[in-house]
Amino acid sequence: MSSSALSNQAGGPASSPSPSTTQLSTILSSTISSSVSVPPAAPQISSASGVASICTPGWINGTEVICPTSTASTSTVLIDKATSTLSFVTSQPSANGSTASGRPTASVGPLPAQKGLSGGAVAGVAIAMLLVGLLIAGAIFFFLLRRQKKKRYNLVQTQPSPHAPVNDATRTLEKGPTAVTSAYATNINDMLPQPVADDTITDAVLKLRDNIKNHVRTYYHLSPIPAASVSQAHMGQLATATGTSSTRLASMLSNTSTRAETLRLILAWIVLSRCTGGRDESLLPRELAAIDMVIPGKDGSNTAQSAMYSKWKTVTGTLLHERISQNKQDSDRKQKFAIAVADLDSIVAPFVQSGLEAQRSKNLDMILTRSANLAFLLFSQPGSFKFEFLSEHGGLVVFPGLVQTIGDQGQVLGPPRVLLEKEIAT
Repeated sequence: MSSSALSNQAGGPASSPSPSTTQLSTILSSTISSSVSVPPAAPQISSASGVASICTPGWINGTEVICPTSTASTSTVLIDKATSTLSFVTSQPSANGSTASGRPTASVGPLPAQKGLSGGAVAGVAIAMLLVGLLIAGAIFFFLLRRQKKKRYNLVQTQPSPHAPVNDATRTLEKGPTAVTSAYATNINDMLPQPVADDTITDAVLKLRDNIKNHVRTYYHLSPIPAASVSQAHMGQLATATGTSSTRLASMLSNTSTRAETLRLILAWIVLSRCTGGRDESLLPRELAAIDMVIPGKDGSNTAQSAMYSKWKTVTGTLLHERISQNKQDSDRKQKFAIAVADLDSIVAPFVQSGLEAQRSKNLDMILTRSANLAFLLFSQPGSFKFEFLSEHGGLVVFPGLVQTIGDQGQVLGPPRVLLEKEIAT
């Protein structure tokens, strides 16, 4: 059907706009709006470089409308990639074959944006999470630091009261007010070594006993000596310790049948009495011996003093252990050894075999070295020990017994705990 026929049917003059153009635009708009749910029957689509032409045949008032050709007007869909919008434009061909475009007749809103976050948003989220993590870590560090400072300054008194009641039956402290021990005090106690086993101490003492016995057998003679030639000037302390008299000791030295046992007693007294304190002469290092001599109440007469003395010995022994082990031949020790040998010779010189002086001196140095090591071992223990030379029932103690008088907690042991029995001459 021609264009004039369409005009006559509409009842308009010939000069009015062509009905086919207006109605085609309406058909295109309605077709695009409904294309989401109902696809067109037979759409004709062409596109090039971002421009798409869409036309759908239809009927208007009983008249068939067909898609325009290149000589007819066309409706195109413009796709704006920058703004993601669609625009429908009606174009008319010109006389020279070019196409004139009219104003857009319809448009569709922006296309849905791509899902997800942009690069800038991701970076912002990452920085925010990092800052939150730093704040949490700082809060935890501050909390732990406050707890550590609180423990450091939580200083309390740990020693028992001097007036704490004592049970006379067991000579141990009654349980008094509970003392709160600070964390640092607990750590120090954990670092201190445990008291050595009794066998460790007794083995060292028994080795000395054998060394002394062999020394007397090897380097002293049993030839008769007049009693007047035996000096009693330096036997006073030994006579007191053994509960006998200097005269009796001199007589036993002059008697060949009792000389060997008496010489063993004298040598044991010279070296072992220097191992447990109580004398001006000590085989302990000079700095330790000086302090050890002046501490009051360490014998258990003052419970608090005795407990603190026990702890002091253990801590000091632990701190000085390496130094004492490395400096075995220092000048202080050599001087102490020389004094001990001089005290021994002042009594036993008449009985020394001639020609063996060098070997005897070397052997005495070995005995004194072991005695000095024993002295430091006993000092570094929390308990206190004592060698007992006292004679019983008139017999002569050839080698002393070893007892523990103060327990590992600084408490007095009554009676003393025996580690090694005395050896008494028959």
